[in-house]
Amino acid sequence: MAFCNGANDVANAFASAVGSKALKPRMALLIASVVTFCGAVFLGGEVVVYLIEGLAPPKIFASPHDYVLGMIAVLLSAGLFVLLSTLKGMPVSATHAIVGGLTGVAVTLQGWEAINWFVMFTIASTWVVAPVLAAICALLLASFIRRVIIGQGTTGTLKRVRRRLPALISFTISAAAFGIMVSTRLGEIIGAGIWESALLAVFLFLPVYAQSKYFVKRTLKKAPDNPKGAERAFRRLQVGTSCYVAFGNGSNDVSNSISPVFAIYMVYQSGGFPQDFTEESIPFWILALGGLGIATGITFLGKRVIKTLGKKITKINHSRGFSIDFSVASIVVGASLFGLPVSTTQAATGAVVGAGLSRGALSKVNFRMIGYIILTWIITVPTAGLITIAVYHLLSLILPGTIA
Repeated sequence: MAFCNGANDVANAFASAVGSKALKPRMALLIASVVTFCGAVFLGGEVVVYLIEGLAPPKIFASPHDYVLGMIAVLLSAGLFVLLSTLKGMPVSATHAIVGGLTGVAVTLQGWEAINWFVMFTIASTWVVAPVLAAICALLLASFIRRVIIGQGTTGTLKRVRRRLPALISFTISAAAFGIMVSTRLGEIIGAGIWESALLAVFLFLPVYAQSKYFVKRTLKKAPDNPKGAERAFRRLQVGTSCYVAFGNGSNDVSNSISPVFAIYMVYQSGGFPQDFTEESIPFWILALGGLGIATGITFLGKRVIKTLGKKITKINHSRGFSIDFSVASIVVGASLFGLPVSTTQAATGAVVGAGLSRGALSKVNFRMIGYIILTWIITVPTAGLITIAVYHLLSLILPGTIA
C-alpha cells in the first residue's frame, strides 16, 4: 500500500517541477523519495485512527482474528486500486481508497446499513471543494505573478522582478514554515501551538527577505531583460516549493498505509481487541516501513502520474509551477486547521487546471483528461469497497482460525 501510495502521490509535489523542466524526471524522483521518506519517518505518526474506529470499529468483528483479516483486506484492496490507477497514470486519493476498503469490510459484516452516509457525503464534497479552491488560488497567484511581478514584457522586467519578488519569496517561506509546524508533529515537538507557529513564521520574514534579495540578484545576473529571463528566478524556487509539498505529503499520507498495520499491531500487543488506539505511540519501525515503501514506490513507478499532471493537462512554466505548489500547500494546510478531509491529489489537480486557465483561454487546458481523472475519483470508494469485500471473503477461506 505504501509502495502504491508513493508511486501515485509523488505527482502532487513534483509534477509541476517536471512539467516546467525545472527538474529532470530522474532527479525529481530521487529528491522526492528522500524528502518524502524524511517527512514520513520523522514527522509521521498522526495515524488516522478515527477512520478505523468510525468506519470499521473492532466491535463489529466476531473475533480479533477476523479483525486482523479485515485490516489486511483493506490494505490489499486499497493498494491494488491505487496500483492499477498508477499504471494508467491516473492521480487518485489513497485516503479515499482506504475509506472505500473500510466501508467494504463494514458492509460485509453488517450489510449496507453499515455505511456512514455522512462520511461518504463529506468525502464526495471534497471532490468539488479541494480542486476548486486550489484552482482559484493557483489562477490568482499565477495571474498576479505574470501581471505584477514579471509584467507584460515591457522594458525593465528584471528590475521589477528584483524589487518585488523577494517579498513574495519571504512570504512563501514563512507560510511554508507555518504550514509544516501546524500540519505535522513538528509544532508539538517544539511546543508551539498555532499562534506560536504564526509568530515564528512572522519573525522569519525579514531575514529571509534580505537573503532573497541577494538570491534574486544573483540568479538574474546574466538573464535577458524579458519575461523568459525572469522565469529563471522561479526555477530554483519551484524546486523548493515542490520539496515542501513532498515533505508535508510524506508526513501526513504515510498514515494511509500504516493505520491498518498499527491496528493489527495493537491486536497482537493487547492479545485481543484494542481498547483505545490513541493511548499507544506508534513504533518507529512501522513508520520506517511506511516511509521505505513510499520512497520505493516513488523510485520505480512515480514517473507515470507525474507525466499526467505535469504534461497532459496544460503547459507549465516555472512561475506557474511555483503557483501550483504554493496553492496545493496552502489548501491542504488550511484544511487541516479546520479539520477538513481534503485530498492532496485533488488539490494538486485543481491547481494545475487553475494555472492553465491563467494562460487566458479554456483551450489551454485539456478538459478531456480532467474528465478521465474525475471519473477515477468518483469510482474510488465503491470500487475499493467491492474489492475489499471479495478479498475479505477469500482471506476468511484461506486463513480460518483465531489468534493464539
